[in-house]
Amino acid sequence: MVIATKRLAGQVDHLTAALGARRVIQFSNVIQQVPDTLVKEAAAFREEHHPDILVAIGGGSAIGLAKALALAKYIPQIAIPTTFSGSEQTNIYGISSEGAKRTGRDDKVLPGIVIYDPDLIQTMPKHLAVTSAMNAMAHLMEAIYSPSENPVTRNNAILGMDAIKGGIKELSATDGLTESAIEKILFGSFLAGKCLCEVEMSLHHKTAHVLGGSFGMEHSSVHTVLQPYVLAYQWPHLSSAIQSDFKLALDSEHPPKALKELAENAGAKTNLKSIGFKEEDIGKAAEIIESKPYANVAPITKEGLVKMLTNAYHGKID
Repeated sequence: MVIATKRLAGQVDHLTAALGARRVIQFSNVIQQVPDTLVKEAAAFREEHHPDILVAIGGGSAIGLAKALALAKYIPQIAIPTTFSGSEQTNIYGISSEGAKRTGRDDKVLPGIVIYDPDLIQTMPKHLAVTSAMNAMAHLMEAIYSPSENPVTRNNAILGMDAIKGGIKELSATDGLTESAIEKILFGSFLAGKCLCEVEMSLHHKTAHVLGGSFGMEHSSVHTVLQPYVLAYQWPHLSSAIQSDFKLALDSEHPPKALKELAENAGAKTNLKSIGFKEEDIGKAAEIIESKPYANVAPITKEGLVKMLTNAYHGKID
């Protein structure tokens, strides 16, 4: 059973030609945030055809749907990412329902095989490549200061941030996607997924899930926008060693500003207003985030969250 949108029909055709038409079936309905209704639809499709293996070709939404199916009823998975989400390297799943997103960890959702191919990413629009790369950067950012961080994961995160930074800077200097930039970002996104699988995530991911699951915001754009403002929120509470890690990885004395400029210089939007979030929803979003907080290095208060989201709405870094 191949989970892939109709846009990837050519890739599915190659697979069908190699294996035979009777051995490949395609489920092409892929929706962001993996809604529960879609999981049920895909599960019914699976029960009808009884596949032996799932192959997910696409971004985090396609891979996330395969994970949701494996969670409900285990089936081996092969993931072939066409974005930089890093989801293919994690045991984390997420399913949305009635304006909220439920996330969790379970090793049976972790793909057994992952295939990385830069050629599959060459046709991605540049603006999507940038926000997808920044999505991976967000995983690395939180792995560095995670409450459950360890020296190995922390060093992998620094390495991954440096790789993605280099790739995005290459994208900033060109009109399209170069093989060199894709390979750098793919390596960084692999490390991002690996780090995400090894440590807890914190305020950034909680905020992104709330804005995506409760307010319908596009996943990678939200991650791109939020990073500098969340890092600024955390900054006074980070140890000097971790602050030095960020300065090293981003080659800057002011890492929150460096994250914002990295995305801006590559053409990405870097404030919530520009991606359609409503200013009047700031208070409601802060309440939802505060009600079910993740473990976090900085104290989580509604006042602090409102200030952070207000800064993010206007594009202001203290």
